[in-house]
Amino acid sequence: MAQPVIRAATERDMPGMFEIFYLNEMRGVVDPPPRGAVPAWVGHVLATGDVLVAERGDELLGFAGLTTRSDIAFLTDLFVRPGAQSAGIGRALLRAILPTGGRIACTMASSDPRALALYIRAGMVPQWPNFWLIGESSVLRLPEDSVEVVAAEPEDAELLRWDRAIAGRERPQDHRFWVAGQAGIPLWFRRDGQAVGYGYSRAAASLPWQREALTLGPIGAQMPDDALACALAAVRWGRERASLLRLAVPGPHPALRPLLDAGFRIADFDTFASTANASFFDPRCYLSTGGETF
Repeated sequence: MAQPVIRAATERDMPGMFEIFYLNEMRGVVDPPPRGAVPAWVGHVLATGDVLVAERGDELLGFAGLTTRSDIAFLTDLFVRPGAQSAGIGRALLRAILPTGGRIACTMASSDPRALALYIRAGMVPQWPNFWLIGESSVLRLPEDSVEVVAAEPEDAELLRWDRAIAGRERPQDHRFWVAGQAGIPLWFRRDGQAVGYGYSRAAASLPWQREALTLGPIGAQMPDDALACALAAVRWGRERASLLRLAVPGPHPALRPLLDAGFRIADFDTFASTANASFFDPRCYLSTGGETF
């Protein structure tokens, strides 16, 4: 059998890439939802990052995506068609796409032990779990607080500065995508008129089968106590606008237990893995997007 060819992806590959993603995500699901249209993040990663596909003949067998912001290279995706797994395709894609020259490489590794082992062998050390929480607004019970949530202007230079300092990367292209591609609203969190954090709510789901949920994140603050207050304020703000809320919370973040106590449940989890010994951000102070823009 001929060896797969690895090449740069094009827009024509997007439906096939999403099919491979869907087949992996729905494996073992008894009654899977319809696949739906290719979500906007596929095009965003292709337009602002590097995407490789592995193919044999006319069949796509796998793909890998990488976005580089400042000196941080984030592996957004690495998926192989279920029938072609355990044949070295994932390893070949990873070797071809990972950066050289000392840049930090990181990813949110799936719960598949084979994937995590692949990333560890590539030098990315597991650091903490990242939990996807989901909650029905009608049952959430949250303490009151003095933090006020105020909508910001898109591409607010001060908000981008806060994000650069807290998330550790310069990424104006992702801010534009959250607003234009995911119906995002940039937010300031203020106490006594002073900003204590920033964030986003995103109404356009990352996946077609998540249409009902409002996604909160990224959300960042300079101190862990403020990060907790901002996360809870975002949930109070969001439950007035949507019946279902979701957000991705790092294991070390102080909001994890209070959100579970408030009525959220863990829907899924990943593992943050990185080639850097010292993180480029503080997971106690930052809630990521949880997905391809991290």
